[in-house]
Amino acid sequence: MVPWDYEIEDENYQKEPWILKKGKEYVTIEKDNNNKGWFHLQKDDEKRLSLNALQTKLTYHQLIEFGYKRQKPKIEFTNKG
Repeated sequence: MVPWDYEIEDENYQKEPWILKKGKEYVTIEKDNNNKGWFHLQKDDEKRLSLNALQTKLTYHQLIEFGYKRQKPKIEFTNKG
């Protein structure tokens, strides 16, 4: 599974952008809001790429194999007073 396959009610659901990190390198993955089924990938400050869903899924799994780890989202606490 890839992060964007999860629904909000799933335990592993995570909001985008999805960030994969390895040392000081990072890759950001976001849905392309203008083209359904397409994604933007960007490594560090390099040029942003536009990939279709299959290319993005394959790239995600390759990055994991290369040692990248998905960043866990920061937990936001709301003050209920």
